[in-house]
Amino acid sequence: MTGMLINLEGIDGAGKRTQSELLKKELEKQGFRALLYSYPDYQSPYGKIIRQFLNGEIQLSAEEQILTYLIDMVKDKEMFTQELNSGSYIIVDRYFLSAIAYQCANGFDYQRAKELVGFLELPVPDHIFYLDVSTPESMERKMKQKGCQDRFEKNNLFLDQVREVYHKLVAEAFPERSWKCISAHQPLHEIHQSILGQINLESRI
Repeated sequence: MTGMLINLEGIDGAGKRTQSELLKKELEKQGFRALLYSYPDYQSPYGKIIRQFLNGEIQLSAEEQILTYLIDMVKDKEMFTQELNSGSYIIVDRYFLSAIAYQCANGFDYQRAKELVGFLELPVPDHIFYLDVSTPESMERKMKQKGCQDRFEKNNLFLDQVREVYHKLVAEAFPERSWKCISAHQPLHEIHQSILGQINLESRI
């Protein structure tokens, strides 16, 4: 049996990390091998560059940004393929769709971004869960969580634009019709149950 690639997307503060961890715990409870990845990967050389950029320590053009974000994912491409072929579940807290949403909101051409992702041939998610949260709620949650905000988290107009790109991706069903939109304003357990219901683990036991 092949594995499953599950992608959680949404702007900052949507609850992706929390839901990813809940899903991993549930998968392991049911006896599946589950791996959780989060991008940017701040332990990688590329992730460290991204952190410097987000903290305002360096500047990157729109082209440099999207290439750095994507290569941070490309480094794991072969491993993802191997794990999926061996039957593992891979949960990704942000993936190439977030690179499109954030970098296109920051000035990169939308069509070129999709073409670039296609050229890289990254594994396509079996399920994409878009947790939709309002921009004011996003900013409030991140401030409570971190006590500070990076250059993206504190820019409400930018986050509005990111949401618009996400909604465009959903409407176009890019890269495939695997999007499921969930309101991130619901209680955590309701969101978790919605995700489990879409994955339908019982059919794979």
